[in-house]
Amino acid sequence: MIKGSCHCNAVEFQIAKDTLSVRYCYCRTCRKLSGADYSCVARVDRSLFEVTKGSGSLVAYESRPGKARYYCKTCFAPIFVVTNNEQRFLRVRLGLLDDKPNVVVTGHMWVSEKPRWCTINDGLPTYLHEYTGG
Repeated sequence: MIKGSCHCNAVEFQIAKDTLSVRYCYCRTCRKLSGADYSCVARVDRSLFEVTKGSGSLVAYESRPGKARYYCKTCFAPIFVVTNNEQRFLRVRLGLLDDKPNVVVTGHMWVSEKPRWCTINDGLPTYLHEYTGG
C-alpha cells in the first residue's frame, strides 16, 4: 500500500500497489501548472486509488477538454488527473507520496513540448506525445 497527501494534509490518499510505473511528462500544461521542467506521474488503475481523507477539499480544473486535474482547495497541491480517453486510469504526481514506493520509470512523454534547457540522457524511451502504454 502506498500513501500520499497534499502539503497541508487536508487530502490523503492511498494506492493499493507496491510498485508504480512512472513517466516524465514535458507537456506545456504540466509545466505551467507545476512550475517545473517536467512532472513525474504514475499511471494508476482507478480501482486501486482511494481518497481516504478530504474528498470535500478537492477542486477540479479542466486544463483541456476531457482532462480534469484535481487539487487541494487549501494548498493547491495537484492530487490526481483524469482524462476521458483513459477511463480506467488516473495519474498521480510522485511528489505527493509519503512513502518510498518501488518505482519503474518507463520513459519520457510529450518531449515535443520539452523546454530547450532540459536534456534527456538516461537512455529511456521518448515519446513525442502522450504515452498510454504500461
